[in-house]
Amino acid sequence: MNRLLDKLQIEVPIIQAGMAGGITTPELVATVANEGALGTIGAGYMDGTSLKEDIRKVKQLTDQPFAVNLFAVNMDASSADIQPMQRFLDGFRNELGADPGASSVHVYDHLDQKINVILEENIPIVSTAFGMLGDAHMERLQNKGVTLIGMATNPAEARQLEDAGYDVIVAQGVEAGGHRGTFNVENFPYGSTIGLLVLVQEIVAQVRVPVVAAGGIHSKSQMDALLAMGAAGVQLGTRFLVAKEAGTNTAYRQALISADTGDTAITKVFSGRPARAIRNRFVQEVETSEIEPLPYPIQNQMTKDIRAAAKQHSLADMQSLWAGQGVGLIEQEEPAAVIVRSFV
Repeated sequence: MNRLLDKLQIEVPIIQAGMAGGITTPELVATVANEGALGTIGAGYMDGTSLKEDIRKVKQLTDQPFAVNLFAVNMDASSADIQPMQRFLDGFRNELGADPGASSVHVYDHLDQKINVILEENIPIVSTAFGMLGDAHMERLQNKGVTLIGMATNPAEARQLEDAGYDVIVAQGVEAGGHRGTFNVENFPYGSTIGLLVLVQEIVAQVRVPVVAAGGIHSKSQMDALLAMGAAGVQLGTRFLVAKEAGTNTAYRQALISADTGDTAITKVFSGRPARAIRNRFVQEVETSEIEPLPYPIQNQMTKDIRAAAKQHSLADMQSLWAGQGVGLIEQEEPAAVIVRSFV
């Protein structure tokens, strides 16, 4: 365990997951860091300017190290072949009083900008999801002494990350909420589906770098068991969604607190990529429509306006309610500091 603490320069073996989409506010990241754990800015959907703003806000609130999470996949994508899904989604837009969907979609990639910002701002730790950074980006970060954390959902991915030079591996079990880091969703259409206990056991046996466990973790007793199995620490996502400092909207928070353990499912309807969410009306109706979701990130861009409008109207039934299987044991909102201390 000390190897992880030394590498990340933290005191508590907890990583706050880099959840994209506005959840990881500067206040959340800084509070976690001030408690001795690793706070993480979820920068997957940010451009360089917004990332720089968040980094500087975090720096005003803490002098402790924190991380930035990136999507290690080219997000640049275009499509005009979207009409069947777009017409179906217009039914939700009509209910929400939103404009009809566009006839084509374009998504921009800002990874180069974000790497530049990370280097300019001397961020000490970068974590990645959906694969590995390319050689050029890896070299730039490693030359600056940046510690790299990679997400793996099976042992083969873990070995690839280690061989590429990653310093820490997060073993993400199928229990994890939101998008998991599965490298190739063509080979694994619903993501690699290995449970956390088996996954940690196998990855710890096959790599030399510290392994952090993630997926459905909500309590100290779970963390203690995983540490006894050889994990060097844990990564928490869903538990921090109900932190008072998180950017989680009220309807989403209420859905998390009222959810039972069996209420989550892996679905592609929001983004085109498999992700674990609380089943709601949107999931049910899109999955039964017999219209296939478009690939990621096209589907994600197409549903973005619906999810934003549902958030404005405080409607949980049309939001992407990302949540891990541990959600059934979350009972209330808490300050982030209290959440971290409950594991110590």
